[in-house]
Amino acid sequence: MENEVKTGFESKLKRLNEIVAKIEGEVLPLEESIKLFEEGQKLIKELDKELKEAEEKVGSYEEVENN
Repeated sequence: MENEVKTGFESKLKRLNEIVAKIEGEVLPLEESIKLFEEGQKLIKELDKELKEAEEKVGSYEEVENN
């Protein structure tokens, strides 16, 4: 399961980087730019959620370790 989470996170991050590079590096039609922007925003929200969950998990391990 941990590998699945890692792979999912990494693949989302990779896709986000691809989107950023494409938007920054190419002249795109407005419609495609908007579509990529929206996909990027969705990925950012998902990645942020996963990072917060990981931070909570690490925090709970630290709490157990300190007790």
